[in-house]
Amino acid sequence: MINQTHCPLCKNELVTVFSTKDYLVSGEKFDIAECSDCRLRSTSPFPEKDAIGGYYESDEYISHADESKGVFDSIYNMVRSYMLGRKRNIVEKSSENKQGRIMDIGCGAGHFLNSMKENGWDVKGVDASQKARELVKSQFDIDVITPEDWFNSDETYDIITCWHSLEHVYDPWVYLEKIKTQLSADGVLIVASPNYESTDGNKYGADWAAYDTPRHLYHFTPTSMEKIMFNNEFLIDEIHRMPFDAFYVSILSSQHMEKSMISGIWNGFVSWLSCWVNKEKCSSLIYVMK
Repeated sequence: MINQTHCPLCKNELVTVFSTKDYLVSGEKFDIAECSDCRLRSTSPFPEKDAIGGYYESDEYISHADESKGVFDSIYNMVRSYMLGRKRNIVEKSSENKQGRIMDIGCGAGHFLNSMKENGWDVKGVDASQKARELVKSQFDIDVITPEDWFNSDETYDIITCWHSLEHVYDPWVYLEKIKTQLSADGVLIVASPNYESTDGNKYGADWAAYDTPRHLYHFTPTSMEKIMFNNEFLIDEIHRMPFDAFYVSILSSQHMEKSMISGIWNGFVSWLSCWVNKEKCSSLIYVMK
């Protein structure tokens, strides 16, 4: 394990906010530590890179799940279908382009890439999971490469997306440096990530499911995202809500606290309402950058 003592952006000493645990796989305890300047939070300690894969070994890890096992997963898949259309609309509006080259980093089961492919886009995925790469190839006939192969490539893209993937990366700024070299002159970077300053994040605290330690290594807010992007020569052009995440995250968070699904649905509804009053209270946010 690698202890996190200083902010990778500001170099300030990190202060532990609270302790949480891995609710999905190991049950191990982890700290959430915060920089007082940029508000970036880090999981501490980090698992070693050669050990992190073990923390993804769960049938319940929904990013790579492709079956409906019950009502909850069925609803999840319905919302996912809606969000795929919304994501495509954001891509096409922000790029002012109905077709082009797009790469998705951390593509998981590949549903977003397949949606873009079906609408005329030239697509490619990047994912560290061999299982995910094989699944996307077999199900959608889409090529997905490893992060190592991506770093060694020199192709350019009109759009690069990171849907809930940047928080999983050991060095997001290294990824951003590479992304800069692969975006076309008018290219757009789109990043989605959980927002710990959301209404549900504040409600659940250490039990908030979107901390998802230790798979999520960093935890963002609009303030910290803006600073990271500015330091890497990106400017945030638009911010969009992901309002349905509040329900999913709140239900899981209530399970962590051994409370009922009804409690989670209610708290998700409260968070959903609050994000329409104040966008920065949304459970997850989509950042469009140029």
